[in-house]
Amino acid sequence: MQPHTEPCEMCGKTHTEYERRREREKINAIKIKAFVIGRRSVRKLSSRENDIIDAFYDLDIRDLSIIADHHGISRSACNTYYDRAMDKLMDMDFEI
Repeated sequence: MQPHTEPCEMCGKTHTEYERRREREKINAIKIKAFVIGRRSVRKLSSRENDIIDAFYDLDIRDLSIIADHHGISRSACNTYYDRAMDKLMDMDFEI
């Protein structure tokens, strides 16, 4: 009887089609949750909070001073917006 899977050339591990499909479904579920959370955050956060979060995570600008300069606000105001946004995000219901 022939096996229905071939072992990985690198590690020798075998995955059945079922296991591969389950893994893809898990990854897709995570992507969908992230998308829905992103959509909810646009409505829950102020435009300034959204701008700060986008700059920090999407544009990967990890220095709040640079973000503050770009938006023409003080570093402390930028920090306040970031803290408020994170508090709102953490309070969101992550279950879909």
